[in-house]
Amino acid sequence: MKRMLKPKIDSSRTEDPGTGTQYTINSKRIINRDGSFNVIKQGLGYSTRNVYQSLIRMSWTRFFIIIFAFLLLVNALFASIYALIGIDQLGGITTTKGLNNFLEAYYFSFQTFTTVGYGVLHPVGHLANILAVLEAVIGWMCFALITGMLYGRFSKPSAHLHYSDKALVSPGKNGYKTLQFRIANMRNSNLMEMQATLILVIVEKNSDGTGISKRSFVDLKLQRNSIIFFPLNWTIVHVIDEESPFYGKEYQDFVDMNAELIVMVKGYDDTFSQTVHSRFSYKCKEIVWGARFKPAYQTQTSGDIFLYFDKMSEYDEVDL
Repeated sequence: MKRMLKPKIDSSRTEDPGTGTQYTINSKRIINRDGSFNVIKQGLGYSTRNVYQSLIRMSWTRFFIIIFAFLLLVNALFASIYALIGIDQLGGITTTKGLNNFLEAYYFSFQTFTTVGYGVLHPVGHLANILAVLEAVIGWMCFALITGMLYGRFSKPSAHLHYSDKALVSPGKNGYKTLQFRIANMRNSNLMEMQATLILVIVEKNSDGTGISKRSFVDLKLQRNSIIFFPLNWTIVHVIDEESPFYGKEYQDFVDMNAELIVMVKGYDDTFSQTVHSRFSYKCKEIVWGARFKPAYQTQTSGDIFLYFDKMSEYDEVDL
């Protein structure tokens, strides 16, 4: 008979940390490798309420692509309007043939939008001047908003931690195995008063034929759940003793339960003078049974300590 996993649930903590306990069909990981939750919100309809948050959170590459595309399209729109009202409304144009009409209007639009005003191209007549004034005001507001978003992205406090690719089940002291993984700070800022929380998520299928499965959440006690300083890597260890849900279990038991380890780390960043958070998860197939991490840092003869991020995930296979 296949062994069933029946961990002890800590009654002092809710069984649901906020991700839901019941689901149907298949269940993907709760937390993605980038720290985001695996939830897609539907039924909200179109709204601009989250545009600012999206622009703040997205990658720098995507952010600059969107900003430059927006500036090009806005100026293309104004250039089309200038060409529509008549290219003769713009003074300083030397040719009025074919595509040059739009290009000259496009150059004038950018000069007006950015309030550069070289003086070679200039509006002629009331209609062109009114449009130029409107564009200059819109350009001023757009650059003010872009500047605010740039400041928001630079000033946003966040933790950028490097997690080992795998969690390991290793031999420990007193005959007990240990579950462990490593993290390190990828930024030059100083993190201190670090705290870690580790939760095991297991899936139990109901036997009533409804097709509904239930998630159970188990707090895993850590050998050391906090450190004061964080200049090097931190190996977070859970001892697999009699109180551990891993005790007496094997790899296949957790595969059958579609197990997932949820990691939550927080600490104080003295650069921003704020608390920052980081999330990560390991699925059961990302846990290596019978392995031990290789050293990730080395002390030089000069007394300096080198931390090698390319060695954070290296391990040796060992017997349990």
